[in-house]
Amino acid sequence: MRITILIICIAFIILLEGFIIPSNYQAYIDEHLFKAQELERAYGIPVSIQFAQAIYESAAGRSNIAQNSCNHFGIRCGDDWEGERYCSKSGCWRAYDNVGLSWLDHAAFIANYYPNAMHQSWEFYETLEGYGEAGYWKKITKIVKRYKLYKYDTQYACN
Repeated sequence: MRITILIICIAFIILLEGFIIPSNYQAYIDEHLFKAQELERAYGIPVSIQFAQAIYESAAGRSNIAQNSCNHFGIRCGDDWEGERYCSKSGCWRAYDNVGLSWLDHAAFIANYYPNAMHQSWEFYETLEGYGEAGYWKKITKIVKRYKLYKYDTQYACN
């Protein structure tokens, strides 16, 4: 009986930890929350989507690309990019003078790529296709759900 209770308690703790935002992610959110909210108001991209992409693409600003180019969203150079570039073994990445410019360019990039997704709730993004690898947006919305990032959205408070 004691072993059964112990196993249930351990399983519960493990399950609970899967939904807690790691401290490094929470610190990242705290640092960039105002900026993300301003971009949500300006472009209509939910804060939750912005943070989920930054977590996925750059491990919340800790990836090699983010550290060397201030690119927190994994945006590649592309043929028409006229700004600074950072080249790594995995390709050419947009480079920025500061992280704020990365956030701003990301919002403009997504707004240009998905104009129909602007001013939609985070759930809408799960239905998108044609960006990143197959199932990309399902992965992003899974991060939103796992860490309950939707609680940071300002325009979609009913979520």
